[in-house]
Amino acid sequence: MYIRKAILALSLGLLLPVATAPACGPDFPQSLLADRKSSLFDLPDGMFFFEAARLLPAPHDTLRAVEGSVWDDHDETRAAAEAMGLAAAEVAKVKAMRAAHDADAAAAAGVGLSAELREYTLGAIAFRKGEQATAQDHFRAVLALPPPQRLRRGLWAQYMLGRSLVASGDSSGADAAFVDVRERVLAGIPDPQGLAVASFGEQGRIAWHHGAVAPAVRWYVQQAAHDSLSGAASLLFVARSLLAHREQLDQALADPVAQRLLAAYLFTRSNEFEQVWPPAGSSPEADNEEASGGEADAGKRIGLIGVTEFLQIVQARGIAHFEGADRLAAGAYRAGRYDLAGQLAAKSDTALAAWVRGKLALRAGDTATAAREYALAAKGFPANEAWSDAIEGDMPSVQSPLCRVEAERGILALSRDDYLDAMARLYAGASEFWPDAAYVAERVLTVDELKAFVDKNVPAAARTVPKDGVLQADSPATQLRRLLARRLLRVGRLQQALPYFDDPALRKKAQVLVDAHRDDNAWLRSTRAAALFAQAKIIRRDGMELLGTELEPDNAQYGGSYGADDLPPTADRHWSGGGEAARVAASAVKPDARYHYRYLAANLAEQAASLVPARSQAYAAMMCSATGWMLDTDAASAQRIYHRYLRNGAYVPWGANFGQSCPVPDFHAARWLPLRQAWWTTRHWTKRFWPVPLGGVLLVVGLVFWRRRRP
Repeated sequence: MYIRKAILALSLGLLLPVATAPACGPDFPQSLLADRKSSLFDLPDGMFFFEAARLLPAPHDTLRAVEGSVWDDHDETRAAAEAMGLAAAEVAKVKAMRAAHDADAAAAAGVGLSAELREYTLGAIAFRKGEQATAQDHFRAVLALPPPQRLRRGLWAQYMLGRSLVASGDSSGADAAFVDVRERVLAGIPDPQGLAVASFGEQGRIAWHHGAVAPAVRWYVQQAAHDSLSGAASLLFVARSLLAHREQLDQALADPVAQRLLAAYLFTRSNEFEQVWPPAGSSPEADNEEASGGEADAGKRIGLIGVTEFLQIVQARGIAHFEGADRLAAGAYRAGRYDLAGQLAAKSDTALAAWVRGKLALRAGDTATAAREYALAAKGFPANEAWSDAIEGDMPSVQSPLCRVEAERGILALSRDDYLDAMARLYAGASEFWPDAAYVAERVLTVDELKAFVDKNVPAAARTVPKDGVLQADSPATQLRRLLARRLLRVGRLQQALPYFDDPALRKKAQVLVDAHRDDNAWLRSTRAAALFAQAKIIRRDGMELLGTELEPDNAQYGGSYGADDLPPTADRHWSGGGEAARVAASAVKPDARYHYRYLAANLAEQAASLVPARSQAYAAMMCSATGWMLDTDAASAQRIYHRYLRNGAYVPWGANFGQSCPVPDFHAARWLPLRQAWWTTRHWTKRFWPVPLGGVLLVVGLVFWRRRRP
């Protein structure tokens, strides 16, 4: 409300209310399984701006809010708005009028403009200078024109007439002017600036500064119901003031709409209680000084109201007919008033009330009742409901209550060892709690259980394409299918894994790995070695995408860029069941170390080296690669591989860069090396000891000749 007043003062006679950039999800998904008890017992706070927009049912009229950002340059925004629908010559004349040093010069600069443009601009200039009587004359002159002659500035003049009447102290006249703005728009007058919705806020400001709490709330609520963040911001300031001034609070508690506002404020902003805020009816100067802790209007302050005192006041007035009982119940629960929360939640059949009742049942140890209430909550929250508290900035907080409820139901399913139901619930909440769904999919379910779940519930999703040059995040369906594909590859079910890589480029990489296994059982040892080394290279290069674990130790959900968090604890059997820990242990990768696929690649390279002669170039090249792959991962393993080469391998001229610059293995040469070595050995032995075989030959020939000579 007060921020908006400053914006209006800067707009030079044209209201351009507040708005924000589109919401973005959190950079890092949340996890509830890390502390299951707290996740179940704690109720997340709501979002005030979401609640403020829903204090009344959604209106069915055609009025819409058009709001810019508080960070915009309002002179530039006003100039851009004034240029809409005007010819270039008209825009130039309007700018000249705005730049004129006095009213006469402005009138002279506007010669040649239509009467509506000239009169409206003169009125806006007078309004800015505080010459309200003159401004009203000019605005009325526009409104006196025949309708066809005031199509571009008639609605603006009506709106600014209301603002000028407010500035001159004529509140009743201003109210009538703002009502007329809405009637004109509802009758079909175009409203590209959203002045009709802004007029609700203007009337709310009038009522507020006259100390009329309930009417002010109602005007602002109507503005917020039209998706106006400016109206929601005004309601926030009103709620703060009501909780800081008892007389205003008593007025509000007598009005059903104001009751809903206070309940929403308790649910979403209980941390703001017991602070000093300006009361209704104070001057803007006093508002600013009091809100900052100054002494102006100090006599209007009273003892500050905390959450406990507020709930006591509500109880004293009676809760039988309190509007917004579910929000009040949620606020009471968050404040630790579980008895009052139960009474209020019992009065409501909303999803939020069921959620509160479910948590109260958990605290009482009644898990059966809790499960029923959670089911009601999950059924009651719309799938597209997203709580947001956005007014300024580019990254507002957003959360889906349905995702949270489903994720908590997943925790309850784990506690009773119902792993498939846990997977279903956590997958339903995976858009916000992906690590929890990934944990059950990767570490709790068996491979066959996960495959059956995906085949039944997770069809291939449409490919994610860049939007406006920005790559969109993968859907939980794509993530889960890719997680299954990697699990299948890790356990050697290669062909089964391929269909679950929905990305064609990634599926192609997986196919290359599958193809590399074709010669695993080849007759020639060198052929088997080439196949193993080909697999090793693929795994080292693309291992994170093809084999990496989603969570620890590889943290493939972030491409391995960050160290993985610890897995959720399973020591508390009350919340983790009896068999979960054993399943987690059985599903661990080996070795259970970060970038585990690098170890696999190095091991395959060593196996391949064992299939070729140790003195071959291929042996040295593969041991070189295996060493290099481990240098930045595990120095001890790299040292072990290098020492193995030193013991068995031959000298190579490139050995000075061993592990850093490795040649391509020559498997063809390695294949024939044993024969060459035999030939070289034979030649060497024959050359050195040739008399021996020659004597032997002569002896044999002599014996044969002698035997043939005998009778």
